[in-house]
Amino acid sequence: MAKMTISLPDDLAGYVARRVASGGYSSAGAYLAELVLKDQNHRKLDDEEVREILRLAEESGISDRRIADILMETKAKLRDHL
Repeated sequence: MAKMTISLPDDLAGYVARRVASGGYSSAGAYLAELVLKDQNHRKLDDEEVREILRLAEESGISDRRIADILMETKAKLRDHL
């Protein structure tokens, strides 16, 4: 197992200490290890979503729309959601 030394601002270090003291974790390292694992799993989901989007895009075929039209439509959709 690798050893890491990190520095946290006082408020974050206090938060970690409270999480450990609440009994949910055996140590600060255990808490941080769980955060890293959750981040890894989240990233995997993101990667899978991107792969699915790319697969669907490839299956949809070649578009006859111009890039400028696609950009204009996308910008309009973004404005509508703000």
